[in-house]
Amino acid sequence: MSNSHRKLAPNGLFMLVVPDLSTLSSRRGVVGYSSESEISAGRRYNVAYLARISTCGGDLVMPDVPVLNSLSNDTLQRHRAFWNHERMDRPSWGISLGFFANEVYPRTMTRIRPGPVNPEDIPIDELLKDIDERWQASKGLGDFPLSCSPFPSIPWLEAIAGCPVMSSPTSFWAEPCIDDLRTWSWDRPVLENPWSRKLLELMHTLVEYSKGRYQVSPTLMRGPADILSAMRGASEFVMDFLDTPELVAPALHQCARIWCEIAQAQLDLIPHSPDGYVALETSLRAWAPDRLLWLQEDAMALLSPKLYRQFVLPLDRAISAQFPCVAFHLHGTALWAIDELVKVPEINVLELNLEDAMCDVQGTVAGWKKIQENKPLVIWRIYHEDFPSWLAMVLREFSAKGISIQISVHNVEEARRVQQEFRKYGSER
Repeated sequence: MSNSHRKLAPNGLFMLVVPDLSTLSSRRGVVGYSSESEISAGRRYNVAYLARISTCGGDLVMPDVPVLNSLSNDTLQRHRAFWNHERMDRPSWGISLGFFANEVYPRTMTRIRPGPVNPEDIPIDELLKDIDERWQASKGLGDFPLSCSPFPSIPWLEAIAGCPVMSSPTSFWAEPCIDDLRTWSWDRPVLENPWSRKLLELMHTLVEYSKGRYQVSPTLMRGPADILSAMRGASEFVMDFLDTPELVAPALHQCARIWCEIAQAQLDLIPHSPDGYVALETSLRAWAPDRLLWLQEDAMALLSPKLYRQFVLPLDRAISAQFPCVAFHLHGTALWAIDELVKVPEINVLELNLEDAMCDVQGTVAGWKKIQENKPLVIWRIYHEDFPSWLAMVLREFSAKGISIQISVHNVEEARRVQQEFRKYGSER
């Protein structure tokens, strides 16, 4: 069933329609309302209010903060043509300032010590300052105005599933938390988890603090296989498919349940945007006519195509069928998955990285072409000195049909260089 023909459940959420996976139902409807918030003249968020809403978990509701109109008619037409997989005047393109956590959130990262991280260690005041600075620096860059999400550097879903979170000066990662699937069980309400509460607290804070200046989208959410791989560790994750496949399936189902509950809780907090919706903020970005989620399964690189088709793909389809708009992120380490994913009607958009190291360039270009033949395509890469010649190659090899080019840069100077190259091929907003 295509996304455009999904039925709404009585509570207003999209129903899961895959019979074998009916246990992945949407979370309960959101109840309760809180409006006790304000931003002072100095734009520091009310800390006492944050303390109150941090106990609300999934009972927060969408603040009444509509997104201001920030796209020209030409840009909006370009985005719509991309989504509809139609001919465009040129590819849409975006420039993201920063890639590593310390580049995107320099103030925030200086406040988080290397080592174990807990939800209360995230300094919201510094996070808001980082976003303000990026909002100012991002004005006029490409076809995508700034969007932000709740600190996507944190492995949120892995943390909610029980993984300890660790930090370095540049990034975060999740440590394994399950020694043996045979002794593991899940009996905790997802939205009452401290990491869930912190995520939704941040989401609510960002929406109100933005005052409609920029869009807020769901955070980076790795898929069921990625969550289970983090919980078990990569080696044990692979061995489980051989040793205890009967336990892998229910564990993946539980990971999918976590994904769906957290996804819906975030979507419930996103205000209406008359210009459509931009999801995520660095590298992975796309425009959609409705609220958009990004899904990824980096751990598929550890599996054979057969194992992915048997255990993971049905869950990815079920997840995608439950939500209005879904984009899927791919690495060059699993180019074989393109053949599977282009056939999935529940996935609207596919993105494939140009890997920064050990990249199969020919295989990646062939993958981009295969995706573009079937679905809207997002191409992403990090800026290097070869960018001008690379961009010329892409624009020569690919038609302007359902295609978006996203470039991550390390600093403002690189952003200017990318902007200059883009302007050779057409104007921005």
